Amino acid sequence: MKVSKVQLIKASAPSDFKDYKAKRGSPSQNIFSAAAELKGRVELELIDETANHLVNYKSDAQIIGIFFSTPDAIRAYEIASKFKDMGKLVFLAGLHASFMSEEALKYGHSVIQGECEGIIHDLLDDYERGDILKDIYKRDSILDLKELKPYPTDLIAKEDYDDFWTVTVSRGCPYKCHFCVVNPFFGKIRYRPIEQIVEEIANSKASFIELHSDNLTADKNYAKELFQAITPLNIKWAVASDISIAQDDELLRLASKSGLMYLLVGLETPSQEALKGTGKGFVKVNEIKDRIKKLHDHGIIVDSAMMFGFDEHDKSIFDRSLEFAIDVKIDVCDPVVQIPFPGTKLFKDLESQNRILTYDWSRYNGSDAVYEPKNLSVEELLQGQYDFYKQFNSFSNYSKRKFRQIKQLGINAFYA
Repeated sequence: MKVSKVQLIKASAPSDFKDYKAKRGSPSQNIFSAAAELKGRVELELIDETANHLVNYKSDAQIIGIFFSTPDAIRAYEIASKFKDMGKLVFLAGLHASFMSEEALKYGHSVIQGECEGIIHDLLDDYERGDILKDIYKRDSILDLKELKPYPTDLIAKEDYDDFWTVTVSRGCPYKCHFCVVNPFFGKIRYRPIEQIVEEIANSKASFIELHSDNLTADKNYAKELFQAITPLNIKWAVASDISIAQDDELLRLASKSGLMYLLVGLETPSQEALKGTGKGFVKVNEIKDRIKKLHDHGIIVDSAMMFGFDEHDKSIFDRSLEFAIDVKIDVCDPVVQIPFPGTKLFKDLESQNRILTYDWSRYNGSDAVYEPKNLSVEELLQGQYDFYKQFNSFSNYSKRKFRQIKQLGINAFYA
């Protein structure tokens, strides 16, 4: 039976995790990657619950693909079960399904592990031939990003993302931080041809672009060439990078000139011991203040969460983190309880130590304790997170921060 229509869904349950993602909202990487791959072969229907879309249970699509992260797993399984009961073919994909495939298969017919490019066609081919579908579809090799297709701009309106579009620059990361799923999922870092990025940005017609990369400046020569290439496009853009972007003056100047205005950077904690213990010792706490000042001098907003619950943390960490965040002048800062995502070294270590408290995935949202902390009680961890949020956002601290941002960042301060 020939496939005529596929519905692709980004499942997202109401939670602090969803609010965090929506606040930094740009098109969902997973459903748009799948849509780019399938466009031209089948009619597509995209639903992004992070953007508050409603799932269309009356869809005439024969195949339903559901992509999701760990905090959204229960919601994804609810959607999958409904469609499966309706006789639809359901496949599950994304981070959680890739690392918890046996669990995900209870709710769908197949799982796509890892990158969907290429392999998603194998699933459709098997369906059309009437073959028994495989439980697992997985690429034999990582994707060469020169083969990446541009995200379709006609399936979800840019307005649903406040005219904030996204263009993929790289996948993967050279670092192996214990709490991060990027390296286990994507593997080594790969970059896309710069001419493809420039063309896709120009065709998007968006004025604000997320250059999607988990660590754009790991290859500084590539980054400099990219920044020079996008400068004539006259856009504003945001990116995730490590703090070393502010270590290279030429790199930072080119980034600023090309339109960088919002930087999501992983600082995590003022505890050098905790950073070292989680595989992130390359971040030097004593250098951060000077580097953030350089970013501010170029009008760039700095967004970094403070993460709590490392084994090296005790009750003093909450006051230390507040003093640190204010002192180094982070512009946007959310307190997050460390999440042991399946697939990470953190999850494996905690599970082997019998410290996982629950497998209720809806609680893996950054504002609940799902494992036993080492030098804190669960109550102390949650209270400390709450107190940090309340104090960082107190009227006094907020007012001082806004006054400083307007002085340092100019008009960009209104995006902070």
